Amino acid sequence: MTNDDLEGRLARLRAEWPVDSMVDAVTARIEAEPPRRRPRRARRLAGMAASGLGLLGVLTLAWLMIASRPTTLLAAVQRGLEKANAAHLIFNGTDEKGVEHRGDAWYVKGRGVRMEEPGRVIVEDLTNQWSWRTDAGEPVVIRQRTPGFFATQLPQMMALQASPDGWKRERSPELDRDVDGRACRGYTFNAPPELFPGRPAPRAVLLADAEELVRELAVEERREDGTWRRAREVRIEYDPPIPPGKLAFGPPDGGRVIDRDEAFHGRFPLDRALHRVELGGLILAVHVVQPLVDREGFYVVSSVRGTAEFLRRHPPRRRPLNPERVDLDVAFQRIGNGMYGTSYDMVGLGDATRDGVEYGWWLIVPRRFFRLKDGRREYVRDGELGPAAGEPARLDDLPGKARIPLRATYWDPAFRDQRGALGEVSTWAEVPIPPDRDATTIEAVAARARRDLIDMGGGAAGYTLLGIAADAKPDASNGRPMSHFLPESITDADFAAAVRRGLDDLRGWDQIGDVEMSQPPPP
Repeated sequence: MTNDDLEGRLARLRAEWPVDSMVDAVTARIEAEPPRRRPRRARRLAGMAASGLGLLGVLTLAWLMIASRPTTLLAAVQRGLEKANAAHLIFNGTDEKGVEHRGDAWYVKGRGVRMEEPGRVIVEDLTNQWSWRTDAGEPVVIRQRTPGFFATQLPQMMALQASPDGWKRERSPELDRDVDGRACRGYTFNAPPELFPGRPAPRAVLLADAEELVRELAVEERREDGTWRRAREVRIEYDPPIPPGKLAFGPPDGGRVIDRDEAFHGRFPLDRALHRVELGGLILAVHVVQPLVDREGFYVVSSVRGTAEFLRRHPPRRRPLNPERVDLDVAFQRIGNGMYGTSYDMVGLGDATRDGVEYGWWLIVPRRFFRLKDGRREYVRDGELGPAAGEPARLDDLPGKARIPLRATYWDPAFRDQRGALGEVSTWAEVPIPPDRDATTIEAVAARARRDLIDMGGGAAGYTLLGIAADAKPDASNGRPMSHFLPESITDADFAAAVRRGLDDLRGWDQIGDVEMSQPPPP
């Protein structure tokens, strides 16, 4: 199949499933900033590292499986979906705990798709998509414009030139078998070993019928004894009978519908930002700044987005993450825990990305250098150690203002430097502190950050909180890895404790003197 063939099929599928340009919509929003309005309140995984499939579920496992396979294999799946007027996809996967999960998707050309997984439903037509939890005490339905999962996202991923090359296709007669009563021929796609250093390379297994329709696609991992374990699979039924009402949207009893665009963009409108600056085609803004008690630094909510001119010159890449979410890769702020320069620490609380805009919730705190004397910490006096070049000596030395560091990194590889590092812009900003923002505690701002993410769509929108889980173990550098938490699935107190654990870890790196130190990576 040539690139022209793929482009032709893409054009036909897009015509059948019209989806407005996300880039155009973002540009229009920047060029005509929204009027001042009262933000509408709205209603990856409580311990994402420890909760199995959770929100993303088996649907995303199958999505990632399809999206990461060679172009030739993806084209074969596309051909089958293009020929069919309807399809039923059954996704099966096993999580890291060995628990099996199943998801189903029903697709009717020209009408839409319905996806179901344990605890979650997604319905999409040619204009809108609705999603909701079926296990929530207070059902909240999130509405957004359709990402076009089958007609736009899947075919685009099939045609990406970034798909791994070098997968070797082999006819595998020993895999031949019937699928849904149809005789199918087996094929394997073996990954190049160099793509998986330190572990056995996986393989993709495909079963196609006499009409060359892909009936089953699976990813298998090689065990230590040389046998193969099926990790995840998708089975496709073409033109099955689908009840007329299957794809119709009907809100659950007592369900409340919120608009995801309004919930996201209405929370912190750009025209109400406390401070904004343009650097390298990016708009960096500070929406909230509040001092912490005992001169412990500041709580910050910031954002980054491209200017209209930047988006025209550098159209962002659309990156589908799952059936609900497509990101536009513009820039990110590196929200996390780590040293900021030499005199300050950043403590990440959470982030949320949509339509090429990223919001970050974080703390900027002065480092508290100390020496160990007789087994006890002896803290260095203020001013004893001067700041590094380009850093302020204090964050709070300006009356009514805070010195806040702003930084953003381009996603576009065109901005990489000669060493291949991603391009970056940064500055120190003088941000006015609202008169009603008295000094407060980490517990209070942690609760505010959690509420913000819930009101903007929460875990259902893919937004997560950051912190150190109570059971996290130190790694080789004596630091503990960060975890992601669903805002709805953690209490204010537990989240504040996770934030404080991160700050405690960073404080451990503030020792100076005749000791050998290695520094954790910056956020």
